[in-house]
Amino acid sequence: MSSTLQNYGSLMLASRLRRLSDQLYAGVDTSYVAAGVELTSRCFPLLLLLRDNGPTSITALAAQIGQTHPVVVQLGRKLLDAGVVVEMPDSKDERRRLLALSDAGLALLHNMAPLWDDVRAAVDAVFEHGTPQLMASLDRAEARLQAQGFGETIAACRRQRERAAVDIIDYDAPYAADFKRLNIAWLERYFYVEALDDKVLSDPQGSILDAGGQIFLARLDGTIVGTCALIRAGDASFELSKMAVTPECQGLGIARRLIERAFDAFEASGAQLLFLESNSKLAPAIRLYESSGFTHVARPAGDAHYQRADVYMEWQGRNRS
Repeated sequence: MSSTLQNYGSLMLASRLRRLSDQLYAGVDTSYVAAGVELTSRCFPLLLLLRDNGPTSITALAAQIGQTHPVVVQLGRKLLDAGVVVEMPDSKDERRRLLALSDAGLALLHNMAPLWDDVRAAVDAVFEHGTPQLMASLDRAEARLQAQGFGETIAACRRQRERAAVDIIDYDAPYAADFKRLNIAWLERYFYVEALDDKVLSDPQGSILDAGGQIFLARLDGTIVGTCALIRAGDASFELSKMAVTPECQGLGIARRLIERAFDAFEASGAQLLFLESNSKLAPAIRLYESSGFTHVARPAGDAHYQRADVYMEWQGRNRS
């Protein structure tokens, strides 16, 4: 059995709508010819807009019917040649020309009323009298597309799919190279690798895990794309550190999910203080920390762990808003 467009469902919606549009246009044009109307159906949206809105510029007409300026210029010429519209200067700007209905155009629209009743009845027959619901659905779809282009909507759906495919997992020895790779790439992108960085990243087991800390990883399609760590800083405190997400996967909410996993582990530990050190130039990261319940406080006595650190924050608990 051969496939048809119907077999592909909504994936072929645009193709089916175009085919349906062509069929509707062809049917209306045939009825116009039979009634002695020389203009095609594609001309009449302009005539109706001019009737209801008065003299209008080509640019405004193009925006209203969703066609390009050159297409509307061509339609305007056909209407001028047919004598159903006239050109007139814009009273606010004489350099701009407006289109307006002529007396012949008004007479044509008046005479079209019975034929348009037939067109409406035919549309109802084709759509099984569901025309009002169809038109309302089209109104909503057009409003959504005006607010966000379809390409942007596809990209948002892709991000949602990828976000759902991300797993947050616990660290294991085979992921040591991934843990170091992600963090080194992040450091080289924004700063440089300090001695303490190299020590911790080269031996996560001895530097973090054996001391009572934990490491969490984000996995997408079998690839480690993000990480963060809880590093024990004392009997009752932990540092949130080693946060890194590969640039290709930023925007999927991975950092927030890693932080939430770290919060779960911190709360389960019974420790009292969770803090982090960062840099003020990392504005998106700072906003993420602030929205996750971290607040800026004075740094305790002593040097920062890293030369790049000029921000110190402590966690006040999950934001419930």
